[in-house]
Amino acid sequence: MNGKIKKLLVVLLAMGLVILVFYPNRLNRYVKRKFRAYATTPKGTMEGVMFQKIVLGEGVKGQFTSLLIGPDDKLYAAAIDGKIRRFLFLPSGDLQLEHTFQPFGEASKLTIGLAFDPASRSDSLIVWTTYSEVPTSWVTFADAPKVYDTSKWAGSMARMHLDDTTDKVLKNEWVIKDLPLFGPNHENFANSIAFGPDGKLYFGQGANTGMGLCDCEEHQEPSREALLSGAVLCLDPNKLPQTLPLSVKTSDGGGSYDPYQDIAPLKIYATGLRNAYDLVWHSNGQLYATINGSGGNENTPTSDPGSPYYIPPYTTIDYTGPKNIPAVRGAQPDQNDFMARVEQGGYYGHPNPLRAEYVLNHGDADVDNYEYNGVAPDVNFRGFAYDFGPHIAPTGIMEYKSETFNGKLQGCLIVARMGRNDLVIVKPGGEKLDIVNDYNGATVGLKVGSGPLDVVEDTKTGNLYVSEFGNGTITLFHPIEKETDRLVHDRVDSSKEIMDPLEGGRLIYKQNCQICHGAEGQGAIGPSLVDGEWIYGKEDMMRIIENGSEKGTMPAWKDTLSNKETNWVVRYVLSLEKREKE
Repeated sequence: MNGKIKKLLVVLLAMGLVILVFYPNRLNRYVKRKFRAYATTPKGTMEGVMFQKIVLGEGVKGQFTSLLIGPDDKLYAAAIDGKIRRFLFLPSGDLQLEHTFQPFGEASKLTIGLAFDPASRSDSLIVWTTYSEVPTSWVTFADAPKVYDTSKWAGSMARMHLDDTTDKVLKNEWVIKDLPLFGPNHENFANSIAFGPDGKLYFGQGANTGMGLCDCEEHQEPSREALLSGAVLCLDPNKLPQTLPLSVKTSDGGGSYDPYQDIAPLKIYATGLRNAYDLVWHSNGQLYATINGSGGNENTPTSDPGSPYYIPPYTTIDYTGPKNIPAVRGAQPDQNDFMARVEQGGYYGHPNPLRAEYVLNHGDADVDNYEYNGVAPDVNFRGFAYDFGPHIAPTGIMEYKSETFNGKLQGCLIVARMGRNDLVIVKPGGEKLDIVNDYNGATVGLKVGSGPLDVVEDTKTGNLYVSEFGNGTITLFHPIEKETDRLVHDRVDSSKEIMDPLEGGRLIYKQNCQICHGAEGQGAIGPSLVDGEWIYGKEDMMRIIENGSEKGTMPAWKDTLSNKETNWVVRYVLSLEKREKE
Protein backbone atom coordinates (compact mmCIF):
# COMPACT_ATOMS: atom_id res chain seq x y z
CA MET A 1 0.00 0.00 0.00
CA ASN A 2 1.21 3.47 -0.87
CA GLY A 3 2.76 5.28 2.12
CA LYS A 4 0.66 8.41 1.63
CA ILE A 5 -2.50 6.33 1.56
CA LYS A 6 -1.44 4.61 4.80
CA LYS A 7 -0.88 7.98 6.50
CA LEU A 8 -4.24 9.21 5.27
CA LEU A 9 -5.99 6.12 6.63
CA VAL A 10 -4.27 6.56 9.99
CA VAL A 11 -5.38 10.21 10.15
CA LEU A 12 -8.96 9.33 9.20
CA LEU A 13 -9.02 6.50 11.75
CA ALA A 14 -7.71 8.85 14.44
CA MET A 15 -10.35 11.44 13.54
CA GLY A 16 -13.04 8.76 13.78
CA LEU A 17 -11.78 7.70 17.22
CA VAL A 18 -11.78 11.32 18.40
CA ILE A 19 -15.38 11.71 17.22
CA LEU A 20 -16.41 8.53 19.01
CA VAL A 21 -14.63 9.50 22.25
CA PHE A 22 -15.59 13.18 22.49
CA TYR A 23 -18.86 13.21 20.53
CA PRO A 24 -20.31 9.70 20.94
CA ASN A 25 -23.75 10.83 19.84
CA ARG A 26 -22.54 12.13 16.46
CA LEU A 27 -22.24 8.68 14.89
CA ASN A 28 -25.30 7.37 16.69
CA ARG A 29 -27.36 10.26 15.43
CA TYR A 30 -26.05 9.93 11.89
CA VAL A 31 -27.01 6.25 11.76
CA LYS A 32 -30.34 6.94 13.44
CA ARG A 33 -31.22 9.70 10.98
CA LYS A 34 -30.32 7.57 7.98
CA PHE A 35 -32.53 4.70 9.06
CA ARG A 36 -35.17 6.32 11.25
CA ALA A 37 -37.92 6.12 8.63
CA TYR A 38 -37.40 2.38 8.32
CA ALA A 39 -36.88 1.67 12.00
CA THR A 40 -40.28 3.06 12.85
CA THR A 41 -42.26 1.19 10.18
CA PRO A 42 -44.80 -1.11 11.90
CA LYS A 43 -43.41 -4.63 11.91
CA GLY A 44 -46.07 -6.92 13.35
CA THR A 45 -48.52 -9.08 11.43
CA MET A 46 -52.05 -9.69 12.66
CA GLU A 47 -53.41 -12.97 11.36
CA GLY A 48 -57.14 -13.37 10.90
CA VAL A 49 -57.89 -9.65 10.74
CA MET A 50 -59.16 -7.96 7.59
CA PHE A 51 -61.32 -4.93 6.78
CA GLN A 52 -63.29 -4.09 3.66
CA LYS A 53 -63.12 -0.47 2.56
CA ILE A 54 -66.52 0.88 1.52
CA VAL A 55 -67.07 4.22 -0.20
CA LEU A 56 -70.14 5.88 1.29
CA GLY A 57 -72.65 8.07 -0.49
CA GLU A 58 -72.93 11.79 -1.17
CA GLY A 59 -74.72 12.32 2.13
CA VAL A 60 -71.47 12.02 4.10
CA LYS A 61 -69.54 14.65 2.17
CA GLY A 62 -67.73 17.21 4.31
CA GLN A 63 -64.38 18.04 5.91
CA PHE A 64 -64.79 16.59 9.38
CA THR A 65 -62.28 17.10 12.19
CA SER A 66 -63.83 14.90 14.90
CA LEU A 67 -66.07 11.83 14.83
CA LEU A 68 -67.84 10.31 17.83
CA ILE A 69 -70.82 8.16 18.69
CA GLY A 70 -73.39 9.67 21.00
CA PRO A 71 -75.44 8.16 23.82
CA ASP A 72 -78.25 7.81 21.27
CA ASP A 73 -76.08 5.40 19.19
CA LYS A 74 -75.81 7.87 16.32
CA LEU A 75 -72.66 9.21 14.71
CA TYR A 76 -71.79 12.88 15.21
CA ALA A 77 -69.27 14.64 12.98
CA ALA A 78 -67.76 18.06 13.67
CA ALA A 79 -67.13 19.90 10.41
CA ILE A 80 -64.18 22.26 10.09
CA ASP A 81 -66.59 25.23 9.69
CA GLY A 82 -68.36 24.62 13.02
CA LYS A 83 -71.43 22.70 11.86
CA ILE A 84 -72.25 19.38 13.54
CA ARG A 85 -73.88 16.60 11.51
CA ARG A 86 -75.81 13.70 13.00
CA PHE A 87 -75.99 10.42 11.09
CA LEU A 88 -78.07 7.28 11.52
CA PHE A 89 -76.40 3.88 11.20
CA LEU A 90 -78.11 1.75 8.56
CA PRO A 91 -78.03 -2.08 8.76
CA SER A 92 -75.59 -2.07 5.83
CA GLY A 93 -73.14 0.08 7.81
CA ASP A 94 -73.92 3.07 5.60
CA LEU A 95 -74.67 6.44 7.15
CA GLN A 96 -77.84 8.46 6.62
CA LEU A 97 -77.72 12.17 7.39
CA GLU A 98 -80.44 12.98 9.93
CA HIS A 99 -79.73 16.54 11.08
CA THR A 100 -77.25 19.38 10.61
CA PHE A 101 -76.72 21.65 13.61
CA GLN A 102 -75.49 25.22 13.14
CA PRO A 103 -74.24 26.33 16.58
CA PHE A 104 -72.91 29.61 15.18
CA GLY A 105 -75.75 30.26 12.74
CA GLU A 106 -74.48 31.08 9.26
CA ALA A 107 -71.03 32.09 10.58
CA SER A 108 -68.02 29.79 10.17
CA LYS A 109 -65.85 28.91 13.17
CA LEU A 110 -62.79 26.72 12.67
CA THR A 111 -63.74 23.75 14.86
CA ILE A 112 -61.60 20.80 15.99
CA GLY A 113 -62.75 19.08 19.19
CA LEU A 114 -66.09 17.43 19.92
CA ALA A 115 -67.01 15.33 22.97
CA PHE A 116 -70.17 14.35 24.84
CA ASP A 117 -70.47 15.39 28.46
CA PRO A 118 -70.64 12.39 30.83
CA ALA A 119 -74.06 13.69 31.96
CA SER A 120 -75.46 13.26 28.44
CA ARG A 121 -78.31 10.86 27.74
CA SER A 122 -80.09 9.92 24.53
CA ASP A 123 -82.74 12.56 25.28
CA SER A 124 -80.32 15.10 26.80
CA LEU A 125 -77.41 15.69 24.43
CA ILE A 126 -74.64 17.89 25.84
CA VAL A 127 -71.54 18.35 23.69
CA TRP A 128 -68.33 20.33 24.17
CA THR A 129 -66.34 21.74 21.30
CA THR A 130 -63.10 23.65 20.74
CA TYR A 131 -62.87 26.27 18.02
CA SER A 132 -61.11 29.40 16.82
CA GLU A 133 -62.48 32.93 16.67
CA VAL A 134 -60.34 33.73 13.62
CA PRO A 135 -59.55 31.75 10.45
CA THR A 136 -56.38 29.92 9.51
CA SER A 137 -54.25 29.87 6.39
CA TRP A 138 -54.73 26.19 5.59
CA VAL A 139 -58.49 26.31 5.06
CA THR A 140 -60.68 29.17 3.84
CA PHE A 141 -64.27 30.13 4.54
CA ALA A 142 -66.34 32.34 2.25
CA ASP A 143 -67.36 34.54 5.20
CA ALA A 144 -63.87 34.79 6.74
CA PRO A 145 -62.32 38.27 7.00
CA LYS A 146 -59.42 38.86 4.64
CA VAL A 147 -57.47 40.73 7.31
CA TYR A 148 -57.57 39.91 11.01
CA ASP A 149 -55.63 40.65 14.16
CA THR A 150 -52.85 38.04 14.46
CA SER A 151 -52.20 39.06 18.06
CA LYS A 152 -55.71 38.00 19.12
CA TRP A 153 -55.83 35.08 21.54
CA ALA A 154 -58.46 33.30 19.51
CA GLY A 155 -58.95 29.85 21.04
CA SER A 156 -62.38 29.10 22.52
CA MET A 157 -64.48 26.31 24.01
CA ALA A 158 -68.26 25.97 24.09
CA ARG A 159 -70.84 23.70 25.74
CA MET A 160 -73.96 23.02 23.68
CA HIS A 161 -77.30 21.32 24.21
CA LEU A 162 -78.60 19.65 21.03
CA ASP A 163 -82.21 18.64 20.47
CA ASP A 164 -82.64 14.90 20.11
CA THR A 165 -85.36 15.04 17.44
CA THR A 166 -84.67 18.20 15.43
CA ASP A 167 -81.71 20.25 14.19
CA LYS A 168 -82.12 22.87 16.93
CA VAL A 169 -79.25 23.95 19.16
CA LEU A 170 -81.15 24.45 22.40
CA LYS A 171 -78.30 26.19 24.18
CA ASN A 172 -74.82 27.35 23.20
CA GLU A 173 -72.65 28.52 26.09
CA TRP A 174 -69.34 30.21 25.38
CA VAL A 175 -67.39 28.64 28.26
CA ILE A 176 -63.74 29.58 27.68
CA LYS A 177 -62.16 32.36 25.64
CA ASP A 178 -58.61 33.63 25.10
CA LEU A 179 -56.87 30.30 24.72
CA PRO A 180 -53.38 31.02 23.30
CA LEU A 181 -54.08 30.52 19.61
CA PHE A 182 -52.38 33.44 17.92
CA GLY A 183 -49.72 34.25 15.38
CA PRO A 184 -49.51 34.58 11.61
CA ASN A 185 -50.91 31.24 10.46
CA HIS A 186 -52.93 29.99 13.44
CA GLU A 187 -51.54 26.53 12.75
CA ASN A 188 -51.91 24.77 16.11
CA PHE A 189 -55.22 24.88 17.88
CA ALA A 190 -57.20 23.86 20.92
CA ASN A 191 -57.57 20.30 19.71
CA SER A 192 -59.67 17.22 20.39
CA ILE A 193 -61.45 16.65 23.69
CA ALA A 194 -61.62 13.57 25.95
CA PHE A 195 -63.43 13.27 29.26
CA GLY A 196 -61.46 11.36 31.86
CA PRO A 197 -62.70 8.79 34.40
CA ASP A 198 -62.71 11.66 36.91
CA GLY A 199 -65.36 13.53 34.91
CA LYS A 200 -62.91 16.28 33.96
CA LEU A 201 -62.30 17.46 30.41
CA TYR A 202 -58.86 17.05 28.79
CA PHE A 203 -57.63 18.54 25.53
CA GLY A 204 -54.37 19.35 23.75
CA GLN A 205 -53.49 23.01 23.28
CA GLY A 206 -51.10 23.41 20.35
CA ALA A 207 -47.75 25.17 20.55
CA ASN A 208 -47.13 28.52 18.87
CA THR A 209 -43.55 27.86 17.70
CA GLY A 210 -41.57 25.10 16.05
CA MET A 211 -39.09 24.39 18.85
CA GLY A 212 -39.95 26.72 21.71
CA LEU A 213 -38.48 30.09 20.71
CA CYS A 214 -39.94 32.75 18.45
CA ASP A 215 -39.03 32.33 14.79
CA CYS A 216 -38.15 36.03 14.93
CA GLU A 217 -38.96 36.72 11.30
CA GLU A 218 -40.87 39.92 10.75
CA HIS A 219 -43.82 38.35 8.94
CA GLN A 220 -44.22 35.69 11.62
CA GLU A 221 -44.59 37.90 14.68
CA PRO A 222 -46.03 37.54 17.28
CA SER A 223 -45.17 33.82 17.20
CA ARG A 224 -44.12 32.90 20.72
CA GLU A 225 -45.02 30.36 23.36
CA ALA A 226 -47.65 31.16 25.98
CA LEU A 227 -47.96 29.73 29.46
CA LEU A 228 -50.80 27.43 28.36
CA SER A 229 -49.48 26.47 24.92
CA GLY A 230 -47.93 23.14 23.91
CA ALA A 231 -49.65 21.25 26.70
CA VAL A 232 -52.51 18.98 27.71
CA LEU A 233 -54.95 21.10 29.68
CA CYS A 234 -57.56 19.89 32.16
CA LEU A 235 -60.87 21.66 32.81
CA ASP A 236 -62.96 20.92 35.90
CA PRO A 237 -66.50 21.98 34.91
CA ASN A 238 -67.51 22.04 38.58
CA LYS A 239 -65.12 24.95 39.20
CA LEU A 240 -66.40 27.19 36.42
CA PRO A 241 -67.67 30.59 37.56
CA GLN A 242 -71.32 31.50 37.15
CA THR A 243 -70.48 34.25 34.68
CA LEU A 244 -69.15 32.90 31.39
CA PRO A 245 -67.09 32.93 29.26
CA LEU A 246 -64.03 32.54 31.44
CA SER A 247 -60.99 34.37 30.06
CA VAL A 248 -57.87 32.23 30.45
CA LYS A 249 -55.45 34.80 29.06
CA THR A 250 -52.35 34.64 31.25
CA SER A 251 -50.01 37.48 32.23
CA ASP A 252 -47.71 36.91 29.23
CA GLY A 253 -50.61 38.05 27.04
CA GLY A 254 -51.70 40.88 29.29
CA GLY A 255 -54.31 38.84 31.16
CA SER A 256 -54.64 37.82 34.80
CA TYR A 257 -55.55 34.12 34.67
CA ASP A 258 -53.30 31.90 36.83
CA PRO A 259 -53.56 28.16 36.05
CA TYR A 260 -51.49 27.29 39.13
CA GLN A 261 -54.06 28.49 41.65
CA ASP A 262 -55.95 25.75 43.50
CA ILE A 263 -59.29 27.24 42.53
CA ALA A 264 -58.41 27.54 38.84
CA PRO A 265 -60.99 25.70 36.66
CA LEU A 266 -58.48 25.19 33.82
CA LYS A 267 -55.10 23.76 34.81
CA ILE A 268 -52.00 22.46 33.08
CA TYR A 269 -52.06 18.65 33.24
CA ALA A 270 -48.88 17.86 31.30
CA THR A 271 -46.44 19.94 29.24
CA GLY A 272 -44.20 19.76 26.19
CA LEU A 273 -46.75 18.19 23.84
CA ARG A 274 -46.14 20.31 20.74
CA ASN A 275 -49.40 19.59 18.95
CA ALA A 276 -51.43 16.79 20.51
CA TYR A 277 -54.22 16.53 17.95
CA ASP A 278 -56.12 13.76 19.72
CA LEU A 279 -56.07 11.86 22.99
CA VAL A 280 -57.89 8.89 24.48
CA TRP A 281 -58.40 7.53 27.97
CA HIS A 282 -57.71 3.81 27.58
CA SER A 283 -59.55 1.12 29.56
CA ASN A 284 -56.17 0.42 31.23
CA GLY A 285 -56.46 3.80 32.97
CA GLN A 286 -53.80 5.56 30.89
CA LEU A 287 -54.11 8.70 28.77
CA TYR A 288 -52.51 8.42 25.30
CA ALA A 289 -51.98 11.33 22.91
CA THR A 290 -50.63 11.72 19.37
CA ILE A 291 -47.91 14.36 18.96
CA ASN A 292 -46.85 16.10 15.75
CA GLY A 293 -43.17 17.04 16.02
CA SER A 294 -41.40 20.09 14.68
CA GLY A 295 -39.83 20.64 11.32
CA GLY A 296 -36.13 21.51 11.22
CA ASN A 297 -34.45 24.90 11.06
CA GLU A 298 -36.39 26.20 14.07
CA ASN A 299 -35.09 27.88 17.24
CA THR A 300 -34.75 26.54 20.79
CA PRO A 301 -34.79 28.66 23.99
CA THR A 302 -31.94 29.18 26.46
CA SER A 303 -31.69 28.98 30.25
CA ASP A 304 -28.83 31.50 30.31
CA PRO A 305 -30.06 34.82 31.83
CA GLY A 306 -27.19 36.61 30.09
CA SER A 307 -28.28 35.59 26.60
CA PRO A 308 -30.19 38.05 24.39
CA TYR A 309 -32.61 35.19 23.65
CA TYR A 310 -33.40 34.53 27.31
CA ILE A 311 -37.06 34.69 28.38
CA PRO A 312 -37.62 34.56 32.16
CA PRO A 313 -40.06 31.93 33.44
CA TYR A 314 -43.44 32.64 34.98
CA THR A 315 -43.15 34.44 38.30
CA THR A 316 -44.12 31.49 40.52
CA ILE A 317 -41.74 29.01 38.83
CA ASP A 318 -38.42 28.54 40.63
CA TYR A 319 -35.96 27.12 38.11
CA THR A 320 -33.01 25.30 39.70
CA GLY A 321 -31.65 23.51 36.63
CA PRO A 322 -28.52 24.21 34.57
CA LYS A 323 -28.04 27.78 33.36
CA ASN A 324 -26.03 26.85 30.26
CA ILE A 325 -28.67 25.25 28.02
CA PRO A 326 -28.04 27.11 24.74
CA ALA A 327 -30.40 28.79 22.34
CA VAL A 328 -29.91 27.09 18.98
CA ARG A 329 -30.71 29.06 15.85
CA GLY A 330 -31.86 26.81 13.04
CA ALA A 331 -31.85 23.56 15.01
CA GLN A 332 -31.67 20.38 12.97
CA PRO A 333 -33.03 17.88 12.05
CA ASP A 334 -36.80 17.64 11.73
CA GLN A 335 -38.12 15.91 14.83
CA ASN A 336 -40.08 12.67 14.73
CA ASP A 337 -43.78 12.35 15.51
CA PHE A 338 -44.68 10.46 18.66
CA MET A 339 -47.33 9.01 20.91
CA ALA A 340 -47.11 9.86 24.59
CA ARG A 341 -48.52 8.04 27.58
CA VAL A 342 -49.39 11.24 29.35
CA GLU A 343 -48.78 11.42 33.07
CA GLN A 344 -49.89 14.33 35.23
CA GLY A 345 -47.02 16.78 35.68
CA GLY A 346 -44.89 15.15 32.98
CA TYR A 347 -42.83 16.96 30.33
CA TYR A 348 -42.80 15.62 26.76
CA GLY A 349 -40.10 17.50 24.94
CA HIS A 350 -41.42 20.71 23.39
CA PRO A 351 -39.63 23.61 25.12
CA ASN A 352 -41.41 26.54 26.68
CA PRO A 353 -39.25 29.14 28.47
CA LEU A 354 -42.25 30.50 30.39
CA ARG A 355 -42.46 27.12 32.12
CA ALA A 356 -38.64 26.89 32.48
CA GLU A 357 -38.58 23.98 30.01
CA TYR A 358 -35.58 24.55 27.77
CA VAL A 359 -34.43 21.19 26.35
CA LEU A 360 -35.87 19.82 23.10
CA ASN A 361 -36.91 16.16 23.38
CA HIS A 362 -33.91 13.94 24.32
CA GLY A 363 -31.44 16.83 24.10
CA ASP A 364 -28.10 16.00 22.46
CA ALA A 365 -29.48 12.72 21.08
CA ASP A 366 -32.08 14.55 19.01
CA VAL A 367 -30.28 17.74 17.92
CA ASP A 368 -27.40 17.73 15.45
CA ASN A 369 -26.18 21.30 16.08
CA TYR A 370 -22.85 21.43 17.92
CA GLU A 371 -24.24 23.80 20.56
CA TYR A 372 -26.27 20.90 21.95
CA ASN A 373 -23.26 18.64 22.51
CA GLY A 374 -23.64 17.10 25.94
CA VAL A 375 -27.08 18.60 26.66
CA ALA A 376 -29.06 16.11 28.75
CA PRO A 377 -32.87 15.77 28.63
CA ASP A 378 -34.92 17.81 31.08
CA VAL A 379 -35.04 16.10 34.48
CA ASN A 380 -38.83 15.85 34.12
CA PHE A 381 -38.75 14.47 30.56
CA ARG A 382 -40.89 11.31 30.48
CA GLY A 383 -40.02 10.01 27.03
CA PHE A 384 -42.50 8.58 24.54
CA ALA A 385 -44.68 5.51 24.34
CA TYR A 386 -44.20 5.13 20.57
CA ASP A 387 -42.12 6.66 17.79
CA PHE A 388 -43.98 7.11 14.50
CA GLY A 389 -40.93 8.41 12.65
CA PRO A 390 -40.59 11.64 10.64
CA HIS A 391 -43.43 13.35 8.79
CA ILE A 392 -46.12 10.81 9.63
CA ALA A 393 -48.60 13.35 11.08
CA PRO A 394 -50.52 11.09 13.48
CA THR A 395 -53.94 12.58 14.21
CA GLY A 396 -57.03 10.71 15.43
CA ILE A 397 -56.65 7.94 18.01
CA MET A 398 -59.15 5.46 19.49
CA GLU A 399 -59.27 2.21 21.47
CA TYR A 400 -60.87 -0.75 19.69
CA LYS A 401 -63.39 -2.37 22.03
CA SER A 402 -65.62 -4.85 20.18
CA GLU A 403 -65.09 -8.63 20.26
CA THR A 404 -64.75 -8.81 16.48
CA PHE A 405 -61.96 -11.16 15.28
CA ASN A 406 -62.33 -13.12 18.56
CA GLY A 407 -61.11 -10.09 20.46
CA LYS A 408 -57.75 -9.87 18.67
CA LEU A 409 -58.05 -6.09 18.36
CA GLN A 410 -59.51 -5.48 21.81
CA GLY A 411 -57.42 -2.95 23.72
CA CYS A 412 -55.43 -1.96 20.64
CA LEU A 413 -55.11 1.69 19.73
CA ILE A 414 -55.91 2.61 16.14
CA VAL A 415 -54.26 5.80 14.91
CA ALA A 416 -54.89 7.79 11.73
CA ARG A 417 -51.63 8.63 9.93
CA MET A 418 -52.28 11.62 7.69
CA GLY A 419 -48.77 11.47 6.25
CA ARG A 420 -49.23 7.88 5.10
CA ASN A 421 -52.95 7.84 4.27
CA ASP A 422 -53.57 4.80 6.43
CA LEU A 423 -54.33 3.59 9.93
CA VAL A 424 -51.76 1.98 12.18
CA ILE A 425 -52.58 -0.46 14.98
CA VAL A 426 -50.55 -0.38 18.20
CA LYS A 427 -50.96 -2.40 21.38
CA PRO A 428 -50.15 -1.10 24.88
CA GLY A 429 -48.63 -3.47 27.38
CA GLY A 430 -45.71 -4.22 29.63
CA GLU A 431 -44.95 -2.80 33.05
CA LYS A 432 -45.22 0.83 31.91
CA LEU A 433 -48.17 0.26 29.53
CA ASP A 434 -46.23 1.80 26.65
CA ILE A 435 -46.62 0.39 23.13
CA VAL A 436 -45.26 -3.16 22.87
CA ASN A 437 -46.51 -4.20 19.41
CA ASP A 438 -47.37 -2.37 16.20
CA TYR A 439 -49.13 -3.49 13.03
CA ASN A 440 -49.35 -1.94 9.59
CA GLY A 441 -53.03 -1.24 9.07
CA ALA A 442 -52.67 -1.17 5.29
CA THR A 443 -51.93 -4.93 5.31
CA VAL A 444 -55.34 -5.60 6.86
CA GLY A 445 -57.22 -3.28 4.51
CA LEU A 446 -57.00 -0.01 6.47
CA LYS A 447 -55.72 2.09 3.58
CA VAL A 448 -57.32 5.52 3.26
CA GLY A 449 -57.76 7.67 0.17
CA SER A 450 -56.52 11.07 1.35
CA GLY A 451 -55.81 12.82 4.64
CA PRO A 452 -57.32 10.68 7.41
CA LEU A 453 -58.01 12.95 10.38
CA ASP A 454 -60.14 11.02 12.86
CA VAL A 455 -61.43 7.50 13.41
CA VAL A 456 -64.26 6.06 15.50
CA GLU A 457 -65.62 2.55 16.11
CA ASP A 458 -69.21 1.38 16.21
CA THR A 459 -68.69 -1.11 19.03
CA LYS A 460 -71.90 -2.98 18.15
CA THR A 461 -70.55 -4.02 14.75
CA GLY A 462 -66.79 -3.42 14.91
CA ASN A 463 -67.14 -1.05 11.94
CA LEU A 464 -64.59 1.76 11.70
CA TYR A 465 -65.52 5.18 10.32
CA VAL A 466 -62.71 7.45 9.15
CA SER A 467 -62.84 11.13 8.33
CA GLU A 468 -60.97 11.56 5.05
CA PHE A 469 -60.30 15.27 5.35
CA GLY A 470 -58.51 15.44 2.00
CA ASN A 471 -61.32 13.76 0.08
CA GLY A 472 -64.00 15.52 2.11
CA THR A 473 -65.90 12.40 3.14
CA ILE A 474 -66.35 9.65 5.72
CA THR A 475 -65.21 6.15 4.76
CA LEU A 476 -66.39 2.86 6.25
CA PHE A 477 -64.05 -0.04 7.05
CA HIS A 478 -66.12 -3.17 7.64
CA PRO A 479 -64.57 -6.17 9.48
CA ILE A 480 -64.39 -9.38 7.46
CA GLU A 481 -64.22 -12.42 9.75
CA LYS A 482 -65.33 -14.76 6.96
CA GLU A 483 -65.89 -14.20 3.25
CA THR A 484 -69.68 -14.14 3.65
CA ASP A 485 -69.27 -10.98 5.77
CA ARG A 486 -68.17 -9.04 2.72
CA LEU A 487 -70.71 -6.35 1.83
CA VAL A 488 -71.92 -5.81 -1.72
CA HIS A 489 -71.89 -2.18 -2.79
CA ASP A 490 -71.93 -0.44 -6.16
CA ARG A 491 -70.07 2.78 -5.36
CA VAL A 492 -66.60 3.44 -6.67
CA ASP A 493 -63.93 5.87 -5.53
CA SER A 494 -64.10 8.65 -8.10
CA SER A 495 -61.17 10.64 -6.70
CA LYS A 496 -58.86 9.50 -9.53
CA GLU A 497 -61.21 10.09 -12.45
CA ILE A 498 -59.70 11.84 -15.48
CA MET A 499 -60.57 15.53 -15.57
CA ASP A 500 -59.39 18.90 -16.76
CA PRO A 501 -55.68 19.20 -15.81
CA LEU A 502 -56.12 22.44 -13.86
CA GLU A 503 -59.18 21.10 -12.03
CA GLY A 504 -57.33 17.82 -11.39
CA GLY A 505 -54.40 19.73 -9.94
CA ARG A 506 -56.75 21.77 -7.76
CA LEU A 507 -58.37 18.63 -6.35
CA ILE A 508 -55.05 16.89 -5.67
CA TYR A 509 -53.68 20.06 -4.07
CA LYS A 510 -56.75 20.32 -1.82
CA GLN A 511 -56.50 16.66 -0.82
CA ASN A 512 -52.77 16.47 -0.17
CA CYS A 513 -51.03 19.87 -0.14
CA GLN A 514 -53.43 22.43 1.30
CA ILE A 515 -52.96 21.51 4.95
CA CYS A 516 -49.22 22.33 4.74
CA HIS A 517 -49.05 25.07 2.10
CA GLY A 518 -52.36 26.84 2.73
CA ALA A 519 -55.64 26.98 0.87
CA GLU A 520 -54.33 29.54 -1.61
CA GLY A 521 -50.67 28.50 -1.46
CA GLN A 522 -49.86 31.30 0.99
CA GLY A 523 -48.09 28.98 3.42
CA ALA A 524 -49.05 27.39 6.72
CA ILE A 525 -46.92 24.64 8.23
CA GLY A 526 -45.00 24.58 4.97
CA PRO A 527 -43.59 27.56 3.03
CA SER A 528 -45.55 29.88 0.76
CA LEU A 529 -45.82 28.88 -2.88
CA VAL A 530 -46.91 32.31 -4.11
CA ASP A 531 -44.31 34.72 -2.71
CA GLY A 532 -41.76 34.13 -5.48
CA GLU A 533 -39.19 32.72 -3.01
CA TRP A 534 -38.54 29.09 -3.94
CA ILE A 535 -36.20 27.17 -1.64
CA TYR A 536 -35.20 24.65 -4.33
CA GLY A 537 -36.05 26.67 -7.42
CA LYS A 538 -39.25 26.70 -9.41
CA GLU A 539 -37.68 24.61 -12.15
CA ASP A 540 -37.22 21.73 -9.68
CA MET A 541 -40.87 21.62 -8.60
CA MET A 542 -41.60 18.38 -10.44
CA ARG A 543 -38.59 16.63 -8.88
CA ILE A 544 -39.38 17.88 -5.38
CA ILE A 545 -42.99 16.69 -5.58
CA GLU A 546 -41.90 13.28 -6.80
CA ASN A 547 -38.90 12.70 -4.51
CA GLY A 548 -39.48 15.03 -1.57
CA SER A 549 -37.10 17.65 -0.23
CA GLU A 550 -33.50 16.87 0.64
CA LYS A 551 -34.09 17.10 4.41
CA GLY A 552 -37.35 15.20 4.28
CA THR A 553 -39.56 18.12 5.27
CA MET A 554 -41.56 17.60 2.09
CA PRO A 555 -42.53 13.93 1.63
CA ALA A 556 -42.13 12.10 -1.68
CA TRP A 557 -45.29 11.62 -3.75
CA LYS A 558 -43.95 9.44 -6.57
CA ASP A 559 -45.64 6.34 -5.13
CA THR A 560 -48.96 8.17 -4.72
CA LEU A 561 -49.27 10.40 -7.78
CA SER A 562 -48.75 9.44 -11.39
CA ASN A 563 -46.50 11.50 -13.63
CA LYS A 564 -49.59 13.05 -15.20
CA GLU A 565 -51.09 13.93 -11.81
CA THR A 566 -47.81 15.51 -10.69
CA ASN A 567 -47.86 17.67 -13.81
CA TRP A 568 -51.40 18.71 -12.92
CA VAL A 569 -50.25 19.83 -9.47
CA VAL A 570 -47.36 21.83 -10.96
CA ARG A 571 -49.75 23.62 -13.31
CA TYR A 572 -52.15 24.40 -10.49
CA VAL A 573 -49.41 25.75 -8.18
CA LEU A 574 -48.13 28.00 -10.95
CA SER A 575 -51.68 29.26 -11.48
CA LEU A 576 -51.86 30.20 -7.78
CA GLU A 577 -48.73 32.32 -8.12
CA LYS A 578 -50.18 34.01 -11.20
CA ARG A 579 -53.44 34.80 -9.36
CA GLU A 580 -51.51 36.25 -6.43
CA LYS A 581 -49.83 38.77 -8.74
CA GLU A 582 -53.07 39.88 -10.41
